[in-house]
Amino acid sequence: MRITNVGCNHWHDADFFIDRPEGSGDYLLLLLKTSAVFVSDRGEMTAEAGSFILFKAGTPQYYRASGARFGNDWFHFLPESSEDENFLKELDIPFDTPVKIDSLSELTVFISMMCNEHYSGGIYSTDTCDLLVKLFFLKLSDKLHRTGERGMGSGYEKMSVLRAKIYNDPARRWNIEELAHEMTMSRSSFQHSYKRLFGVTPMSDVIAARIERAEYLLSSTSYSVSRIAQMCGYSSDIHFVRQFRKVKGESPTEYRTKVKSDR
Repeated sequence: MRITNVGCNHWHDADFFIDRPEGSGDYLLLLLKTSAVFVSDRGEMTAEAGSFILFKAGTPQYYRASGARFGNDWFHFLPESSEDENFLKELDIPFDTPVKIDSLSELTVFISMMCNEHYSGGIYSTDTCDLLVKLFFLKLSDKLHRTGERGMGSGYEKMSVLRAKIYNDPARRWNIEELAHEMTMSRSSFQHSYKRLFGVTPMSDVIAARIERAEYLLSSTSYSVSRIAQMCGYSSDIHFVRQFRKVKGESPTEYRTKVKSDR
């Protein structure tokens, strides 16, 4: 994907409007920070703040402010191959119509990075921008389809952040009360929502995170099994060994020996 123009955090007065009967000659993605009015052959449509629209090349572009100000992030781009075109098609992102999404924050970060790279003049800026555009659309598609499938809206993002915390800090003494409190949910509601979103219970994820960290430490350090148990949140070596064997089908020592012999 080749960026032809990009802008982040642009603001305009109430008289702002775009009138491009033939489109812009490329694809255009807008993230709306304010509401806006779009005009198509179906008439006028007001899109809420927090919406996006992806114009195909050649689609007429008519839009204007619907209030005192118009704010958006945007980038123009061109697919450079049939693979790029297929990439967009397979992500199932709607064209030429505004779509409301949960949060712009993650997507805005990508456009800010595109903007910095595009104008940096770095020797790898073109390649970096290509990757950033693709990452942007992967994240956008994920937000669209996960929200649709899970039906939890911005709660999915909050729960994903919490899950990342578990995997980043498996040694912490995680418990259901603390996790539910962080999400401001009851125990039962939290556990039900977590299982619905990720297919596993919260405490199963805690165990998985600890075993994953233990595997890394067993394969990449010379720490004792007892020390690794402590580093992964276990107060008992015996409990660690039993849980590791239950998940991996072998003891920590057997796992370490196998990994070293495979190298």
